[in-house]
Amino acid sequence: MRSLLRIIAFLVVGIGVGYWTADYSMEKGLTQVSVRNGAWVTWPAAGLPDADPYTRAHFAATGHLPLTIFEAASFRAETDDGGDQLDQDCEYLIEGRAFRSRWWNLVVYKSDRDLIDNAAGRHSFNSGNMVFHGQGSFQIRLARTARPGNWLPLGQSGKFYLALSLYNPDTEFRANLDQAVLPKITKVTCA
Repeated sequence: MRSLLRIIAFLVVGIGVGYWTADYSMEKGLTQVSVRNGAWVTWPAAGLPDADPYTRAHFAATGHLPLTIFEAASFRAETDDGGDQLDQDCEYLIEGRAFRSRWWNLVVYKSDRDLIDNAAGRHSFNSGNMVFHGQGSFQIRLARTARPGNWLPLGQSGKFYLALSLYNPDTEFRANLDQAVLPKITKVTCA
């Protein structure tokens, strides 16, 4: 009887740990299959026919149709540069420079992958509608109430994430995803 209990305990722990690691690997990305750059993470094998199972599972779960790194580079940030989870109760400043790509956009999503409902109907900025400052730099404010300049509204509460997509990024960018200059995400204040 004692060995049966040990076998059952071993199976329960093994299945639990296996499920947790598979879920974490698929959702957050392992260092073997994803690339981290500050708060941003990307899956460079996305869209490739020989992509690893975790990359395929990640994109199947999110419902996004992945493009290869030659067509697009897609990044996701769930934390600010300080490592804190992005929260709609806070205000953030996103600072960056125009990318050398054909077109790019930055979108704000709730943690359940839906757009954040807001009266302004504004969910993203892209290389065509962004107001740039000197030398191609930009700033975007994420806050509940309107801010001057580039502003994206946040909802009443809950976690959120940012999705950054660059279409036809240049060769140097694609070759150095872990060192590419990506927007900084700074928490300004919290309610």
